[in-house]
Amino acid sequence: MTDHNETHPGAVAEAIQSYAKRAISVQSDFSEKLIEANRHWLEKIQIESNEGWDLFRKFNSTSSVAEKITTLQDWMKGFTARSAEEATYAIETARSLGTIELNLFVRRTGEVTDTTQKAA
Repeated sequence: MTDHNETHPGAVAEAIQSYAKRAISVQSDFSEKLIEANRHWLEKIQIESNEGWDLFRKFNSTSSVAEKITTLQDWMKGFTARSAEEATYAIETARSLGTIELNLFVRRTGEVTDTTQKAA
């Protein structure tokens, strides 16, 4: 009878190399997603800054209280819509980063089967 607990050094090396490749791939994907998110938030900071200065300019250029209220209401509508979009983006980005990270721990059934067959 053969002992199934024996492992061949080549199979162990292949498993380690496979895991290292997967870790590098996951790290690369994770970094790309973080760079994308960082660029997105920098753009949003610029947009909000421009919106704030625009509100400031409009608010100070009107003398009527009714126009100031209308200006603030319009800004709040836009701000609320942008905030909802950003909340959705944040959730989707977090989900995407979690999925990328979980790929490190997922067993590749094809790789496991091939390595097991080579070891046996």
